[in-house]
Amino acid sequence: MCPEYHRLAVNLEGILAKLAELTSTHLTLFRERDHSGAMQIDKEIENTIGEKERAIGPLRQHLKEHKCQMPYLL
Repeated sequence: MCPEYHRLAVNLEGILAKLAELTSTHLTLFRERDHSGAMQIDKEIENTIGEKERAIGPLRQHLKEHKCQMPYLL
């Protein structure tokens, strides 16, 4: 596997894991009717989605330019 692809993919995986954790916490807070906490987590989710989008771009570009790895879920 190409080292640059690996670096970009590991970064994206970390962001997706963070997004999954935040989403799970958001659901818990919502179910507990902790609206203040849910609103705070919602802002973190929005920021993390932005991180995800910014991480996907370079990975897509790398795949397009180098064709070193088949894309998955991109």
